[in-house]
Amino acid sequence: MEELKDIIAHNLVAYRKNAGYTQQEIADKLNYSDKAVSKWERGEGMPDVSVLKAIADIYGVTVNDFLIMPTEKPSKPNTKTRKAKHWLVTLLSFGLVWFVATISMAIGLIIDPTLPMAEYAYIVALPISMIVLVVFSCIWGRLWMQALSVSALVWCVCVLINVVLCPLLGVAPNAWIIYVAGAALQVLVILWYLLRFFVKRSKINK
Repeated sequence: MEELKDIIAHNLVAYRKNAGYTQQEIADKLNYSDKAVSKWERGEGMPDVSVLKAIADIYGVTVNDFLIMPTEKPSKPNTKTRKAKHWLVTLLSFGLVWFVATISMAIGLIIDPTLPMAEYAYIVALPISMIVLVVFSCIWGRLWMQALSVSALVWCVCVLINVVLCPLLGVAPNAWIIYVAGAALQVLVILWYLLRFFVKRSKINK
């Protein structure tokens, strides 16, 4: 059992460094404290199977890879390259939304310049592109990035309702009502992410 602990500890350190993560970043992803991660990597304890599976998923390996001592050390990837790939995928997805909006606007102008599609294509693209940012910030970004992208989504939805949906439905409410509702939702977003931040801090300090 002690030998297995040492092998797992060795592999936890090797795969974490190979992936370019710090102990704190792994702890945040697992909702554990960095002290727990450090304990596992020193061989003073072992994560349970479900946690080990979660760690394996982060590193893109299998649980079995942690149980076997590697014969040679894998080459360490460039952390900046990994982050650059994340940004590239995000920007390409973001750009794809605006490309589709441009094509939709062009088709609408060709068919009938009075079509709402031609007039509102870019406004509709705003919340859709924000949803893309929310998804990728939840996958790769930090907590503050998630909070910013969700906040941006809230206000883009307010603009969409005010500028597009209300005219299409023939409703003309006072615009301030929509933005006051958006402000209330913004407060809830801030409180939610503050709660998540303090929950993480409390787990780290345990």
